[in-house]
Amino acid sequence: MNWVEKIGRRNLAYAAFVVVLLPLALLLEAGGPGGPDAGGGMMFGIIVWALASLGFFVVNLFLLVRALAKNLSARKPFIACLLPALLIGGTLLAEEIMLR
Repeated sequence: MNWVEKIGRRNLAYAAFVVVLLPLALLLEAGGPGGPDAGGGMMFGIIVWALASLGFFVVNLFLLVRALAKNLSARKPFIACLLPALLIGGTLLAEEIMLR
């Protein structure tokens, strides 16, 4: 088994989505208004990230419960349930490190 099969394609697709979303939000931010009206691009990125992460988590939680009920391998759904929390935690940790 190679590493893509161990982690799962949907997990890699979610991580790629998050990686692509950040520069897109920054591009929207750069093209938007300045001053007190700034922040729309980043807010759009955060909202899209939150909605996609919530949907991703709910679907994979269902897949995890189904895999456990049928005695199947639950590695991929378990990793997928942890991914949104790990990415949010990693983002908060990076923010703390960068602000010091």
